[in-house]
Amino acid sequence: MAGDALSDYDVGWVNLALDGLDAATTALASLQRMADLEPRVLLPSHGPIPADPTAAFGTALRRAQRLVDDPGGAVWYGARRIFAFALMIRGGIPADEVEPYLHARAWLTDAARLLGRTPEALATELVATMLRGGALVLRDGRLHAAADHTPVTAESLRVPYPRAWPATELR
Repeated sequence: MAGDALSDYDVGWVNLALDGLDAATTALASLQRMADLEPRVLLPSHGPIPADPTAAFGTALRRAQRLVDDPGGAVWYGARRIFAFALMIRGGIPADEVEPYLHARAWLTDAARLLGRTPEALATELVATMLRGGALVLRDGRLHAAADHTPVTAESLRVPYPRAWPATELR
């Protein structure tokens, strides 16, 4: 069971702002330890079960090594992923609300600090590079993630966080 360590198409994201630069090295070492077990089947938390576990580990190890070798690239990778997933979850964001949305995100502030930019400059650059690279599309006045995904229902976004769940007495 690989959990979030890897999938058929990606590796788990490591938050260098919270966990430090060594977190990417630790994630790489964890992947290597799992690969050394030579599993015949991988069960990731997301996506399809990889048809070829050896190839999936090879891809994941190369990606994880790049994140170790290029911490700035790792920060950019995380920012692009978080933003794309936010757009998927929200069904896109109106174009005129994207930058204010980004400016209010703690992860963007963390990424900007690690990259030596202001949050405003990073937000502008993030949107521009993702549009230019085809990761985002502008459709009907809303910015959307271009990757195929299953839309999230609006009611699923209204589920309270666990800390807001009512306390119950265990008997």
